[in-house]
Amino acid sequence: MYNEMCSRCKKLVNQSVEIRCHDGSVHRGILTRVDDRFAYIQPVNPGGLDGPGTFVWGYVGWGYPIALASIAAILAIGLFW
Repeated sequence: MYNEMCSRCKKLVNQSVEIRCHDGSVHRGILTRVDDRFAYIQPVNPGGLDGPGTFVWGYVGWGYPIALASIAAILAIGLFW
């Protein structure tokens, strides 16, 4: 299951995606990078992510990390959602 999710994510790099996690959280943005543990997502509307932890978590670079093991589903979405 883990390898399947990793390969799915890698196919969607540089695309607009919606990620749904096992805890019910939903993340939308551009999938910028995938490594062996995390998928990194850059929010399209950064207004929802402001505060002192935003820079610390790498939001300015690749985006913020989401553990691959926590992803229940990932979908490619259009530019407008």
